[in-house]
Amino acid sequence: MKSIKIEDLSFAYQPGYSIFTNASLELPINEITLLKGANGSGKTTLCRILSGLEVNYNGNIHFNDLDFKLVSFAERANSIIYLKQEPLQNVVATTPDEDLTLWQHGFEVQKKDTSSNLRDKIMQKLKIEHLRDKPFWELSGGQIKRIGLAALLINYDKYWILDEPIAGLDNNLIGIFMSILEERKALGKGCLIISHKADFFQKIIDNNYLIESRKFKNFSKRNF
Repeated sequence: MKSIKIEDLSFAYQPGYSIFTNASLELPINEITLLKGANGSGKTTLCRILSGLEVNYNGNIHFNDLDFKLVSFAERANSIIYLKQEPLQNVVATTPDEDLTLWQHGFEVQKKDTSSNLRDKIMQKLKIEHLRDKPFWELSGGQIKRIGLAALLINYDKYWILDEPIAGLDNNLIGIFMSILEERKALGKGCLIISHKADFFQKIIDNNYLIESRKFKNFSKRNF
């Protein structure tokens, strides 16, 4: 089974204040995993470690046969996309269309972009086509959140790491996002979801974990 294997993970931002201590977890990449925990328990820290934003950890992390300690950030990004909780932290360009173009082409310089059909379809799906050329500083947090979701769809075949993905979304867009997750589940494409709103995901998750006492605790669905 293809998976992300975390073995004996230890991490601290400063000596004496450990976030994880010899913690182990396996994330099947074809399943949907929900991770909960109190504020400050290490949920976002785990996202940052898996995505390559934090590298000074002890232990081993493998994506299938890929040892995260031996690959570059760019190589890791070929397999994983991380949607951060704060909308503006997901922005990499000036306008939504420029942002999605960079995601689509892997941040390679393009002399001429001739592949806008995919972006058009995704923006229509998320109802943001009217925002495509507006600068991000003119957009609301909820609108910027939609651009982040669009970037996920550009990277549909990667493993998704989602930190509070429905925060700031209206009920209509939450419904659209949940249908996207249901479709991915049917296709055997997994993700890691960090959320305080566990009830929204109860029907689609395969695995339910809690971070407690610097380790990962396995919960069954009946614990919602």
